[in-house]
Amino acid sequence: MEGMTFRWQTDWFQDCMPLFSCLLEEAERIAAGKTGDFGKMGDLLGQIAEICDPLEELKNCHYAGQMKNVRAVLLDLTQTDQKAELASYTLLPFLWELREEIYFWGCVTEDIEKRQVYWQEEFVSHHRRVNPRRIEQKKVTIFIPACNHLEYTKQCVESVLRHTDLRECELLLLDHGSKDETAAYFQTIPNAKVIRFRENVGMLMFSVAFRACCGQYLAFVSNDTIVTEGWLSHLLDCLETEENALSATPVTPFTSNCQGIAPCPLEGLEDFAKEFYEKGKWRHRARIMPVIGVYDVEKLDAMGFGDRWFQTMEFWDDDVSLRARRKGFRQFLCTDVYCHHFGSVTGGVVWGHTLAAGRELFLQKHGVDAWGQGFCRSEDMMALLPEMELPETSISFLAVDCGIGDSIFEVQNYLKEQGKQVQTYALSEAEGYRGDVFPFVQGWHTAVEGTAAALTNAFAERRFSLILTEKSGLSGEILAERLLPGGYVLAMDSELTKYLRLAGRKGHWSLWQKM
Repeated sequence: MEGMTFRWQTDWFQDCMPLFSCLLEEAERIAAGKTGDFGKMGDLLGQIAEICDPLEELKNCHYAGQMKNVRAVLLDLTQTDQKAELASYTLLPFLWELREEIYFWGCVTEDIEKRQVYWQEEFVSHHRRVNPRRIEQKKVTIFIPACNHLEYTKQCVESVLRHTDLRECELLLLDHGSKDETAAYFQTIPNAKVIRFRENVGMLMFSVAFRACCGQYLAFVSNDTIVTEGWLSHLLDCLETEENALSATPVTPFTSNCQGIAPCPLEGLEDFAKEFYEKGKWRHRARIMPVIGVYDVEKLDAMGFGDRWFQTMEFWDDDVSLRARRKGFRQFLCTDVYCHHFGSVTGGVVWGHTLAAGRELFLQKHGVDAWGQGFCRSEDMMALLPEMELPETSISFLAVDCGIGDSIFEVQNYLKEQGKQVQTYALSEAEGYRGDVFPFVQGWHTAVEGTAAALTNAFAERRFSLILTEKSGLSGEILAERLLPGGYVLAMDSELTKYLRLAGRKGHWSLWQKM
């Protein structure tokens, strides 16, 4: 693939590389409708297994499971008339993922510096789509993964079939190691492409689905959801309207990150969803948990999708969100679109015990806490926003020590909804958060001299209509000095009575006005 390097090839991996080249060449021949040598491919896999099976570095990853998946699809290819199609959307992605699993866990992960260079210089090129033989031109690839729980999967698939115009869509149904009748059910769905993993290989499913897709957009739909009328067109409307939009996600119950509302009874779901819809209620968020999410594929190509580093399946979405923010891409919660979520039917039991491990993996990769300051807006803060009276149409807004920045984005969302033009400036003592906020503000200041001094000196003589701070103990005198007359300070855990008038209080948050 163009731009791809394998910087840390051990002797044994160097022995694997030509074997993989031959395998991929045969797979591409089959994908192109030509005859493939399945015996040769089996022999090549056997040689790779002889090299890799004994390696301790590959004992605690999905190498063995993915090897079984590749062997199984080779057997499937000998028994189907749709060889080109199956090779294109299953065999080729499976082989790419097998090689990447071997390389990453066998050659890269042992050393933190290798991992960091890999993520910075190799990850994106190693995770782009790799199906040059796909000839379909579809607007959207809809990707539904399932691991058992057939009763929920049926409701999900049937809702997609009922509420989606599939003439512009490709439907990928991914059986992720199910032991029930999921595989047989998927085969009954007309015009669907079924990707079958005999072994569950965690995060690899996301990369396989992305490599296999041929759409301009990729819609991920968890099998424990039910979509509603217009779901896809409404989410696409957001992506096609908002600048630098990476993803759009509907409101769903039983979803954290302030993305949910109380569930609607299923018998009234359709009527509720229709009444719920109000075009254009799209909120830019610092991170998104996508039980349903539609992604711009070109932007995913520029940043990569799921990272196998997050083997527990926890915090992979936080990782995608961070990399999106630092690319300047925006993710939207579409509060005009309601879909049903039953509540982590597939993953909740297992994943609930792995939060600490996933959080540590995120910290090791990025050097910041995924749940650090500013990772998710406060509902108390949101409740105070309507208490502000800002008559001017152009708002100068300063954010002080707001970390990851979700509160910043929600204030911007609110002001935009009020028809305001917003100029946003941010300062922080923590340089580690700069990349999360910098693409979305007009000015940034790293407060190496401390927040108090920065409040005095940063951004020259500019005064602000609104100051937002998540740092307690700041001087009310300095904050008041930076405010325009009538301006507000929205602060967490602060007492500013001596210099500003209290305009509202909710929980740990308070709103103050300069008179």
